[in-house]
Amino acid sequence: MTSNNPQVNDLIFSTDCVPICLLYITYQENILGSGILYTQVLRMLEGMATTSRRVNIVLLSYVSPQLLWSERRGFSELRQHLQSKGVRLILLPMFFPARWRLPWSLPQVLWSLPTIFIAAILQCNVLHARGYPAALLAEITAMVIGVKVVFDPRGQYPDEMVMNGIWREGSLTHRSWLRLEDWLIRTAGAVIGVTPEYRDEFKQRGAKRAFFVPNRADTTRFRESAPVQSIKGSLHATKKDCELLFIGELHSVWNDPTLVTKHFIALQKQFPQARLRMITRANPAPAQTILKRMGVDLQRVRFETHPPDEMPKAMHNATFGLIFRAVKVHSLWPVKMAEYLAAGIPLIVDESLGGLPRKIVQKRRLGVVLNPEHPIDYAVLKEVLDDWEVWSMRCKDYAMRCLDIRSTSKQYIRIYRQI
Repeated sequence: MTSNNPQVNDLIFSTDCVPICLLYITYQENILGSGILYTQVLRMLEGMATTSRRVNIVLLSYVSPQLLWSERRGFSELRQHLQSKGVRLILLPMFFPARWRLPWSLPQVLWSLPTIFIAAILQCNVLHARGYPAALLAEITAMVIGVKVVFDPRGQYPDEMVMNGIWREGSLTHRSWLRLEDWLIRTAGAVIGVTPEYRDEFKQRGAKRAFFVPNRADTTRFRESAPVQSIKGSLHATKKDCELLFIGELHSVWNDPTLVTKHFIALQKQFPQARLRMITRANPAPAQTILKRMGVDLQRVRFETHPPDEMPKAMHNATFGLIFRAVKVHSLWPVKMAEYLAAGIPLIVDESLGGLPRKIVQKRRLGVVLNPEHPIDYAVLKEVLDDWEVWSMRCKDYAMRCLDIRSTSKQYIRIYRQI
């Protein structure tokens, strides 16, 4: 299966080469409750196991002892499920804070010892580290037993901590993590960027190899959960009633409920009966306060929380999906973009979002780019509603061809073989 997008079409290759023993490392991330880990990591690892029999996969996850105890039944079920898919799960308790104040904090660094032991016993030849702390543990392990490391930062951790007000810019902590970031980029066998711009930055900063791997989705889940008969025809025929869906945490500079509210207000000026639905694990009270202060009728707003495996079914009734970032960063490829499209939901893209995601949406006609400060521009959505089924099918088709998680599984196998 090929893609019409040359920057995404990097997926066809042979997987019959030297056997790979992969140790995939996560640090202080809830692999049970995190939608991102469920859709982006577990599904991707399962896809690897089914793609090639010459890849032995072990998921090593450091989690808090409290979580290990409280969710022990869920972890047991997850271990059995992954085992049936060909993925081995190893859980270790992490007794230290999720965020390291300094990269060389001795207690956390010493936690590389079990990583070294596990990698050596299992004879792993590739370590895939998700995030900065996991990458530090992986690099220390690599220095001891001589394995290759794939550094998968997902974002610019030191700068993001400053943006969220957790660290002060230029502080010892910030500068120390920036230096660690440079070291991780230069020493890793490969570095992953979720946008082409992010990949190019890694190359400029001395990465041995850098690859563009966008956030994708398991499109099969959305096809299987789709209603037998679409309700969209009756829902949108009136051109008066539509639902704007936003999915996100609403607790950082990345997901600002004020911007969501602005888009909803602009949408209501064209469609007075429009509704807003927000799926989030965050406390809805702060967002409700903002909505009320800005004059939104809370009767038109609904907050929901769904476990990751129920998300495809929960998304299907939406008319438009909103994606944005309140901060302009070139490392951004919204995780939910592929899931909106897989669910057949045309996108409303805030004009602050740039780069390849925006270009794809505009070129492939998967949605519209809008500025909430110009609500008159939202009239263009009437054209989308007139042919909503056509737009929806176009979104699904693009997701299946270019943004399916199985492509990520194959792409990573090729990256492992290259290093």
